[in-house]
Amino acid sequence: MNEEKLLKEGWRKLLKLIKRTNDLEELLRILLTKKEKADLAQRMLIVEALLKGERTQRDIAKYLHVSIAKITRGSNELKTIDTRLRKFLEGEL
Repeated sequence: MNEEKLLKEGWRKLLKLIKRTNDLEELLRILLTKKEKADLAQRMLIVEALLKGERTQRDIAKYLHVSIAKITRGSNELKTIDTRLRKFLEGEL
């Protein structure tokens, strides 16, 4: 099996486990490094700030101590999501 197929299989298995676990925090603790957790936390804060729309992208970058390119990538990804997911995220964040 080639690497791309293996990674897709691993991703599907991860999503299945996330949906089924009763202890997501513990699951992620064993799967993610400290850096990966920090990266995900930072991505979450970027998405939240972009959805709230209270700051410019430049202000978000300065506030979160990240590059404007990271904010732009997050903004571009938000443009591709389904309306239902966007509404869900706006309601939860």
